[in-house]
Amino acid sequence: MLEFNITTMIWTVINLIVLFLLLKKILFKPVITMIESRQQEIEHNIAAAVDQRTKAESMLDEYGTKLSNAGQEASQLVAQAKTRAEQEYQTIIETARSDARRLINETESQLEAERIEMLTGVRKEVATLALLAAAKVSSRELSYDDNQSLLESFLAEAGERT
Repeated sequence: MLEFNITTMIWTVINLIVLFLLLKKILFKPVITMIESRQQEIEHNIAAAVDQRTKAESMLDEYGTKLSNAGQEASQLVAQAKTRAEQEYQTIIETARSDARRLINETESQLEAERIEMLTGVRKEVATLALLAAAKVSSRELSYDDNQSLLESFLAEAGERT
């Protein structure tokens, strides 16, 4: 059966305490040190990951803002280009219209000058023919001075009628 011997129990307890102290010194300290260093490394990695995540979110927001600004800037550039193109179009149209008006006015002036010149030539011809007819009718030849004075009076009279 089982006997309880006090000395054996005391030696067993002493052995256990010595074994515990030896294990604590030899095994538990390095294991606890390793566990603590591993825990610190994990905490450091977690802190670094949180920091990197914060930076990444910050950069994402920044890039989103830049992209939005670039879109707005592109829209503004397109609007400015359209405005400049419209202004250039209006300038070209106005220039073309003024050139057309100028050409029409010049052409009308030339036509009027040619009409006046033609009327003057026709009047002189008619006057010359009238003088020739009058000379034949009167059967006498008029002198150059007589022709000129009759021609001028005829033209003045014809000019008043038109």
